[in-house]
Amino acid sequence: MSIKIFNHTKLTETPFFQALIAFLANHEDVTLRKIKAAFNSEKNLERQIENFVQAGLISRLDKRYTNNFQVFGDEDFALNLPVSVPKTLVFADPFFVEAGSELMAALNASQMQQTLSNQTNSIQLHLTSNFARTDDSLANYFYHVEKRVTLSVVEQEVFDLIGDIDPEYALKYMTTFLLKFLKKDIVKNKKPDIFVQALIVFGYIHLVSEDNYQSALPIIDQTFDTVSFDGPKAFIAEQLKQREQVENFMSL
Repeated sequence: MSIKIFNHTKLTETPFFQALIAFLANHEDVTLRKIKAAFNSEKNLERQIENFVQAGLISRLDKRYTNNFQVFGDEDFALNLPVSVPKTLVFADPFFVEAGSELMAALNASQMQQTLSNQTNSIQLHLTSNFARTDDSLANYFYHVEKRVTLSVVEQEVFDLIGDIDPEYALKYMTTFLLKFLKKDIVKNKKPDIFVQALIVFGYIHLVSEDNYQSALPIIDQTFDTVSFDGPKAFIAEQLKQREQVENFMSL
């Protein structure tokens, strides 16, 4: 069995952890000696395993090691659940899904609502992306840069402009420019700075005539309900219902 991890932490994103849980999923009666034999070149192996055990990710009982989490598969969910009203779903802990399953495909294709806010003004950017984060959005850009995920063509273009920047700092300048569209439908800007250029690349604003820009993000007095979850199963079930794509917009 291959396992896909969602909501990585520093422990779960290490290559050794991912290799170890795959090994444990496909072998029985695993002792420390067997792990050392399978991963003989791994440095600080025992220390790393102890960290996984202390974090509750790996179980050690009678000197035998097993995965200490459920791997969700197709048998755990109905994949034709009714579409739900778009919500912001919150579940931060790692969860595990059988790689290559219909469940993983359905989960990756489901939609999530992303909200970007800043401390400089009250503007919030409300963006929609598939759960796999393969859609080009500013929220996904910040996430991919932080996690060192391979960037898309669009994201690489933005990276060439603003690089690995603090999201709060970038949003300060982006939203300050977007505020201008509260007073004018068309905003003149002769020399767009790198933050304005990044908004152009993502399609959040566009050129309508020489030096004149229009926002592609409508201002809507709307937010999404936020629902938090204590466990992964309820979260996955609700996420599978999130299949409606919502137009990107701004709110105050």
